[in-house]
Amino acid sequence: MIKYEIISSGSKGNCVIINDIMIDCGVPFGSIKEQLYDIKYLLITHIHSDHVKEHILNRIKKMFPKIQIISNWEVAQRFGIDDIVNANFPVEFGFGTLTPFECIHDVVTYGYVIQMEGENIIYATDTATLKNAPIPSEGYDYLFLESNHDEKKLEQVRNKNNYGYDPYKGGMRHLSTQKCKAFYYTHRRNKESPLIELHKSERFY
Repeated sequence: MIKYEIISSGSKGNCVIINDIMIDCGVPFGSIKEQLYDIKYLLITHIHSDHVKEHILNRIKKMFPKIQIISNWEVAQRFGIDDIVNANFPVEFGFGTLTPFECIHDVVTYGYVIQMEGENIIYATDTATLKNAPIPSEGYDYLFLESNHDEKKLEQVRNKNNYGYDPYKGGMRHLSTQKCKAFYYTHRRNKESPLIELHKSERFY
């Protein structure tokens, strides 16, 4: 049985725990300190500060040196980590098999497929598409997927520029609710497979 906890998900900070794996640490240290005692692995998706804060990561390294930090080469260059993984190359860790895949964002961003305890888990956020996600023949048991915005609501702000920020262009870097649910219904193992919607926009959801 997989246990999970959503510490935070969205532009203000991201951190999700699946068994003894923490994904991202873009939240205040106080909100994760107690959980870190049980964490063995930290996966980081990309360098944006709502997913990894350097001072939080450094504090984790100092106080919890046994936690194995895993991510892509860009995160490694910026912050320093224990293991660099590459898209589409499965790697065996203590929890099972980790297969990173490329998400389409404005920096190098990885989604992760985790195979553990006979379960297939996918975690993907900050991506315009899931076209690069590997698909197990039996489907996914747990789907942690970005469900950032409603496409109709986003369309309403096309060609509107708010003080130098284009909300439509920004939204297009993220996965819509419609695409999230289409992937879920197509690739879940069965009706009991939960969809955990992540990174919901307060403006467009």
